[in-house]
Amino acid sequence: MPSAIVLSHDWIADELGHLGPWLDGHGFTVTRIHREQPRQLPSADLLIVLGSPDSVAGAHCPPAAQGEVEAVRGWIAQDRPYLGICFGAQVLARAAGGAVARLSTPFAGYVPLLRAPSAPDAVGGPWTVWHNDGITAPPTADVLGSLDHADLVFRIGRAWGLQPHVEVTPAILARMLRALGIPTDDSAPVVAALEADPSNAERAWALFDAVLSEG
Repeated sequence: MPSAIVLSHDWIADELGHLGPWLDGHGFTVTRIHREQPRQLPSADLLIVLGSPDSVAGAHCPPAAQGEVEAVRGWIAQDRPYLGICFGAQVLARAAGGAVARLSTPFAGYVPLLRAPSAPDAVGGPWTVWHNDGITAPPTADVLGSLDHADLVFRIGRAWGLQPHVEVTPAILARMLRALGIPTDDSAPVVAALEADPSNAERAWALFDAVLSEG
């Protein structure tokens, strides 16, 4: 039976959303590790790192976040499967020699991505994108999806970075943005756009399948 580690906070961006039934469907046993109680990563077949209001961008990166970068660097150095979502994608970028920089204006929307010809169809979205920091993927990465301001989906061997919140349902997104203190007037249009897209879950599972097939 395959095993997966999920690293997250215990108060925000911790809900598995579409990841839950996907992991169940593939028979994974799941170990949850919270950043608030850090410990060494155990061995597993897949490491999933979820979102965070923290940053790994330059002077904005606290010691705990830098420690996460080092842990992920060690993980991918062993060519083990990795899936980083939002902050987890930024951690992967830094761990593999890419860059993460603070955006002049936070980006928020439910938007399609510019999909590379080699990318799975599901990469194109639309997806929920809400972030303060932008990724420049490492030179060794295969960039599969982007917007004008950043690389959003990239792959390095068996490791995938997905900047969009591909895992969220409308209810999860609303709770996450409320926890961040985002005004309802700003969050409601994005939540409504996600709610109006019946193909979102199917596309998320297709992306997760792509990660697993590369592993």
